Amino acid sequence: MKKTHIVLLLLVAGLMGTFVASITSTSRSVGFATAFADPGTEYKVSGTLVTEFPVEYNPLENTTLTKFHLQDKEGNVQEVWLQEAKPTGLERSESIDLYGKANDGHFHATEMLMKCPSKYNEQNHLVEDNA
Repeated sequence: MKKTHIVLLLLVAGLMGTFVASITSTSRSVGFATAFADPGTEYKVSGTLVTEFPVEYNPLENTTLTKFHLQDKEGNVQEVWLQEAKPTGLERSESIDLYGKANDGHFHATEMLMKCPSKYNEQNHLVEDNA
């Protein structure tokens, strides 16, 4: 076999591996009902912070535990234990994506992504009508 054939074969194998990895790592959002029906399996749950419940974070007790309640897209509310320090702007977030597992009656999240309100919205940029 020529060197160019070997290089081409390795390149195709690498591209196929990247393609398969990207397909398997893409996670779709599920509700708490699905996550709790299969405890121990990692899921992505999307929803909004329930402000009627307090956000609990006590860095003197545990610097890597934040507790709050999230309402998923199906309307189910569940307590979440985030294994991170309390993120800045959590209370102002528009939506939250959690990655973790359902366990012991809680959703144990290891990673969280927040969508915060844009500072570039119509309320911040009112145009005066000079007509």
